[in-house]
Amino acid sequence: MAIAAASPPPTATEDNVRLLLPGFLSPETCKELEFVHRSCGTAGYRPSVVSTSLPHLAATGCGHLLLPFVPIRERLRDAVESFFSCHFDLFVEFTGLVRC
Repeated sequence: MAIAAASPPPTATEDNVRLLLPGFLSPETCKELEFVHRSCGTAGYRPSVVSTSLPHLAATGCGHLLLPFVPIRERLRDAVESFFSCHFDLFVEFTGLVRC
């Protein structure tokens, strides 16, 4: 799951507020997350929306399925802090998978 060192990330502007990180997740990690989502996803807040959240996994006795999320969440938080040049630590309020 190594991130290739390339040019510095783009700066945020009003027209560009999204950050795409090609190769951020390996295909194996994507398959693992897809398995968790297909196994434990629940109906979301709209028809045809399925979501999987960490509290749901913990509450349903699937705590062992939380493990892939933790390092990904930390790496993603670090990437967001770097992208926005944060001088403080961000707090991750929600971690989950949503499929529309």
